[in-house]
Amino acid sequence: MNRNNVVSEIQKEDIEQLQIIMKQAFDNNLSSTKANMLYKIYKNNKDIYVLGYYIENVLVGTVTLNILTTPTGKEATIWNLAVLEKYRRLGIASKLMIKAEDIVKKYEDINRIWLFSGYQREKAHKLYKKLGYNENIDKAFVKLIN
Repeated sequence: MNRNNVVSEIQKEDIEQLQIIMKQAFDNNLSSTKANMLYKIYKNNKDIYVLGYYIENVLVGTVTLNILTTPTGKEATIWNLAVLEKYRRLGIASKLMIKAEDIVKKYEDINRIWLFSGYQREKAHKLYKKLGYNENIDKAFVKLIN
């Protein structure tokens, strides 16, 4: 399959490139073993979408969408939006987010998307605001567990 300037779900052959993106964007040293294990989890869970943006069959950006079931209904969360530095400011992050939102819109009972982003990612926050995300509706708290 030719993947050029397209957003689609990542495939097993994209795992190594996904590791490179995670390292560059988040300084996350995701091991091959863990990356492969997570890929199997994604593929076996219909409520997790790991989307990629491809240029000439190479993964250059990614975002993860989770559909969660809560006591009050279903909600969506977006995690790990990242684009390789070389490909930033080309609209790739926006295309990934729009695709994730299009998936959410297929669920009639979801009326909001939670977006999680590192506090220090100020440039990303400008994009999220431009796309209509409001940082002043809810507040998330995080506790690190060893």
